[in-house]
Amino acid sequence: MSDLPISPALFNRATAGNRDAQFELAEIYMQSDNDEHVELAEEWALKAAQLGHVEAMYWLGEGYAVYAKDMQEEDAEESKAYFEHAHRWLEQAAKHNHPAAILELANFYRRGDVVEKDAAKSIELVEQSAKLGEVQAMRDLAFIYANGLGIDADEEKADFWTEKANAAEQ
Repeated sequence: MSDLPISPALFNRATAGNRDAQFELAEIYMQSDNDEHVELAEEWALKAAQLGHVEAMYWLGEGYAVYAKDMQEEDAEESKAYFEHAHRWLEQAAKHNHPAAILELANFYRRGDVVEKDAAKSIELVEQSAKLGEVQAMRDLAFIYANGLGIDADEEKADFWTEKANAAEQ
């Protein structure tokens, strides 16, 4: 722990069950290249998520999804297990209207990762995420409408979401 900026006070708060401190510890451990620290990052993020820390839920879901994608060719069964973990945590974060989690769930339905492929559900989730302010979802929705991907093309809606994304980035 000596090579990481972890104060005794932060560690004590995390150990006492403070979910914000637990997630802060997870983020610090994740900055390390040390495999043991990465494992500790996951452990602390899991504790925080289990106590209702929404960003930790998303963080775990996103991390598990990235790992699952990396493992697909090497070990399909392990990949599927991590996609299931990812889906579970992303769904938990989505229940709290976490826009990035909702967008990542949309990708699960688009690709058919541990859920049945469902373009309509994917588009519905992209739109939900966009309405919650996720700029990438706004851009994705503009592209979907501009190109008629899974729905009828609608230039007016494509322009609306492009303008909304541009305004949100300013």
